[in-house]
Amino acid sequence: MPKSRKRGGEKAHRKRVQKRNSNLKNQQNRIQKLFQEEMMKRMEELNASGNTENQEIDTSQPLDIKI
Repeated sequence: MPKSRKRGGEKAHRKRVQKRNSNLKNQQNRIQKLFQEEMMKRMEELNASGNTENQEIDTSQPLDIKI
């Protein structure tokens, strides 16, 4: 590709890629944090209910996890 079509050159390209990568990393961290908080909340609910011993799990239905 000719230098005139690099939209600012290699330095600008590296800057765009770095910004994109940091946005993806931040988004992944945010989703992971939300998932972890939801799991902790569910664990606290189970522990508070006291019905944690020998429960059968129905594996015929898929899990309903919303992000």
